[in-house]
Amino acid sequence: MPFGMPRAQTITEDRARTGTSGALGVPVSLILGALLIAIYWSILRAMVTQWWDDPNYSHGFLVPFFSLFLVWRQWGALTTLPRTGSWLGIPIILGGIAVLLVGDFGADNFLMRSSLIVVVSGLVLFHLGTAIFRALVFPLAFLFFMVPLPGVIFYAITFPLQNLAARQAAWTLETLDVPVLLDGNIIHLSQISLGVTEACSGIRSLISLLAGAVAWAALFLPVGWTMIVFIAATLPITIIANAARVVLTGLIGQYIGVEYASGFFHEFAGLAIYAFAFLCLLATFALLRLIMARVAR
Repeated sequence: MPFGMPRAQTITEDRARTGTSGALGVPVSLILGALLIAIYWSILRAMVTQWWDDPNYSHGFLVPFFSLFLVWRQWGALTTLPRTGSWLGIPIILGGIAVLLVGDFGADNFLMRSSLIVVVSGLVLFHLGTAIFRALVFPLAFLFFMVPLPGVIFYAITFPLQNLAARQAAWTLETLDVPVLLDGNIIHLSQISLGVTEACSGIRSLISLLAGAVAWAALFLPVGWTMIVFIAATLPITIIANAARVVLTGLIGQYIGVEYASGFFHEFAGLAIYAFAFLCLLATFALLRLIMARVAR
């Protein structure tokens, strides 16, 4: 206690600094945590099962750990912020509960799963206050990358990507003097026909690459135009990389053999193209850093 400061004043300041996280904070937090687990257990279990079974969302396992890493990274700064709970968290909590109920009534997994993030955000604001909530907005928002997209949005993105990949691949093959007949999303060559299916649309690469780009930008780029450009670059990179995969498969099937264009090669090509997309993203990052360095001079 500073010399000359009344003890009552010190206690008052300590309470103001800790807010709702005082002596009752830990028991209340444990009770709320147990309640959330009880309510969302089946919802979370189904989501984790989808991460395991659906390759489009296997990155979901990494998302919570990255959010926790972001919190740990700024832990020192968080401990210096005032912990004065805000009643503004109540409407957010109620809104999250409303989203949960709507999702439950409508059998909408996306709403039910997303509602947990909204409720947790409201609890953070209610218990810890606006200062800490502002510091945790990005780690909380990043958690939405672990929630699989609703089917309507997923297929609304997938179908145009399929069509675009088929048209780009057909154009590239024609440019390479390979006779091509494009029938919808099917590319007919003289030796092989390639169907650009959902798995070949690039949606898997786009979702995981977008999550990775946001995480990358959060760690190494300042907030501003560079971050926007870097994240937006994932779309053209994914489109180009996926079209290259279709073209490469067509060339191998046409000139080497149909049996070599399927099976192991098809899976290996998917990994190789994702690595190519990652290298393109790395090149974009290096270019942006170079531009920032020249602008700073």
